[in-house]
Amino acid sequence: MKHFGVEDKLPDGSRRYRKTAVATMVKMDEPFTCDSREGHSLEGQAGDFLVSDGHGGFYPVSAEFHAFNYEEV
Repeated sequence: MKHFGVEDKLPDGSRRYRKTAVATMVKMDEPFTCDSREGHSLEGQAGDFLVSDGHGGFYPVSAEFHAFNYEEV
């Protein structure tokens, strides 16, 4: 089994893909924690977004990441 670490590159033949999905989220006014479906407890800061994965899990998205990757529909 091949292991990929931070110094590795993708194998030859890799291609770029755009993720397109609608997400339901809310901007939080205070720090928060949430549980992912994988059982991880995740932390978000005031100004981050709390996202529902639609399958019972939640995760934080930083305000900076949100600004560059999401638009309201």
